[in-house]
Amino acid sequence: MEYFAAQKLKESWGKKPCDHPRLEKVYYVGAYLINYACVRCGADFTIAQKLEMDERRKMKESKIRI
Repeated sequence: MEYFAAQKLKESWGKKPCDHPRLEKVYYVGAYLINYACVRCGADFTIAQKLEMDERRKMKESKIRI
């Protein structure tokens, strides 16, 4: 997701809750940055935060399958 598109999305979304269904790498002038943005609300996430979210989702999915 392009950096300024993420910022516009974040501004338009406001403070509504979001479950952040998918995160995309953020790029600026063709170069990827080290953070991610939610495709729904534009919220910023570090690599560590993204990995933590991925782990929580995996754990949640594995509990549902049991």
